[in-house]
Amino acid sequence: MLSSWRVKNFKAWQDSGAIKLAPLTVFFGENSAGKSSLGQLLLALKQSAGADAAQSPLNFGEHHANHHTSHTLETELDLGSFAQNLHQGQLSTPLAFELQWRLAEPLTLPDVVGQTSSTGIDELGLAVTVLADASLQPQLHTISYTGYQQGEAQIKIAYDRAQPAELQVELFQLSHQYSIKLVDAVAPGRFYQLPQPQGAEASFVHVLAQQTEQLLANVQSLAALRAAPQRRYSWRGETPNSVGRAGQLVAAAMLAATAEQRYLQFALGQGELPFSEGIAYWLEQMGVASDFSVRLAPDSTDEYQVFLKTHAEADEVNLADLGFGISQLLPVIVQAFYAQPHSTLWLEQPEIHLHSHVQAGLADMLIAATQAKQAGQDRHVQIIVESHSEHFLNRLQRRIAEGVIQHTDVALYFCSRTGAEAHIETLAVDTYGEIANWPANLFGDEMADIAARAMAAVQRKRQQPD
Repeated sequence: MLSSWRVKNFKAWQDSGAIKLAPLTVFFGENSAGKSSLGQLLLALKQSAGADAAQSPLNFGEHHANHHTSHTLETELDLGSFAQNLHQGQLSTPLAFELQWRLAEPLTLPDVVGQTSSTGIDELGLAVTVLADASLQPQLHTISYTGYQQGEAQIKIAYDRAQPAELQVELFQLSHQYSIKLVDAVAPGRFYQLPQPQGAEASFVHVLAQQTEQLLANVQSLAALRAAPQRRYSWRGETPNSVGRAGQLVAAAMLAATAEQRYLQFALGQGELPFSEGIAYWLEQMGVASDFSVRLAPDSTDEYQVFLKTHAEADEVNLADLGFGISQLLPVIVQAFYAQPHSTLWLEQPEIHLHSHVQAGLADMLIAATQAKQAGQDRHVQIIVESHSEHFLNRLQRRIAEGVIQHTDVALYFCSRTGAEAHIETLAVDTYGEIANWPANLFGDEMADIAARAMAAVQRKRQQPD
């Protein structure tokens, strides 16, 4: 689970500062205030660490050339060129980012010089700087990992392009430093991979890269505009990793979960339910549908149809024949519970196209998803939301006040922009759900509109003849 995220010299962000992340984190703010770009860089890191990614430090583009071959890789996320993503085109300033995350299981680092026993850590930090080279391609300059145990830094391993023949190691508790000779002075191929040490020493270097790959593999995202509903969905028994960036695999995910006989706890105080029943439960709780099913089309062996009832007395209707909002909501619910344990979900405007009542219900559903259990064990699914919904926030504050979720399990932020510069402010929410530092215009200037409407009414009445 991510505990901190920091971005420097990326799009609207000169420096976001360290953003503390909770099991449920929500970013509010103006349009074009930098909310989406915080998630975009994280998704670019996931894309860059993928098994099919080119051997390049960062992969931002849809057509990303592999410089070792003539092959061009098709990628899901297209942010354009590396140089285009630098804040105000600052080519001489590195793009920098810092990740910190709690490990799913405590980790033992073997072969650490100076330690009588292996070094144990339960949290990792990764800090990277990347500069544009002469051809405006990303070039790694520094990589450093820091390992923590119960909040205390234990070990730091650093690569610096200025000293390409060795790694620097610092053991904080022993105040001991040493260097590790490298096989060669070739720069790392990817942003998270430290170079190969000489001999068999320092095998922990490879363990760090594996942990980063595992973290990023468990990052999933859902775009603000989900795919339009289909009358039929194809499924041939595969198990997708997610519902897809646009939610296009939502039916395949539901069918795969059913085929695997997944049972989850979908709400506090409930027993664990079959996956499809849990999805139906939330559709009903949010007032969207009283019945829900996915069935094989009568004339097909691999095409399925999604049917819903809007209320108990209504006829079943194909998803494609219902309002657009339901098709946008369904992938959000499915993804929230379909994600594997220890996943991080980045949801862009999950409330889009939804009635205010349903927007409020989203808060309840996402709280439940972060608290869900599977086979009696906590799933530790983290959800990060970009939202413009006042109804979502109001319900979230209410649930904090009621004790349904602890205020320490929620992080709220407000993003704004001054000229080309994005800014972020922590919304200090207390145990009663109150926000002490409510920003001006968080959801627009409602009182100004009310006052202006009243004044306009008075003026018009005065102009009316007696």
